[in-house]
Amino acid sequence: MAAPDLPTGRIALAGAAIAGTVIGVVILVLLWLHGRDMRPGGERLAQPYTLTIPGPRVQNAPQPDLAAYRAEKEARLHGRGWVDAGAGIVHIPIEDAMALLAAPAASAGGAP
Repeated sequence: MAAPDLPTGRIALAGAAIAGTVIGVVILVLLWLHGRDMRPGGERLAQPYTLTIPGPRVQNAPQPDLAAYRAEKEARLHGRGWVDAGAGIVHIPIEDAMALLAAPAASAGGAP
C-alpha cells in the first residue's frame, strides 16, 4: 500500500498562519499594556480608587443581633401590651388568642 501524498505546502502555510496570528496577538497585547502605562513585571501606576460594593454590609458575627431580634419577637408573641390605648387595641399572648378563636367553635359543636 502506497502512502498518500500529504499536502505539505498547505500544512506549512496553515502552521505559518497560526504562528503569525499568535505573534500578532502577543504584539497587540504588549502595545495595549504599554498604552495603559503598565510597567514590566506587572506593577501598575497607583490609581486613586476605592472599591465599594452596593447593598447592605455583611456582619462578621450576626449571632448576638439575631438572638436579640428573636428574643424581642418572642416577648412580643407571648406578652401583653397596648398597641393603641386611645382606640382600645391591645396585643395578647398567641396561646390566649388561639383559645379565644377556638372557644366559639367548641361551643357551637365544631361547626364554623
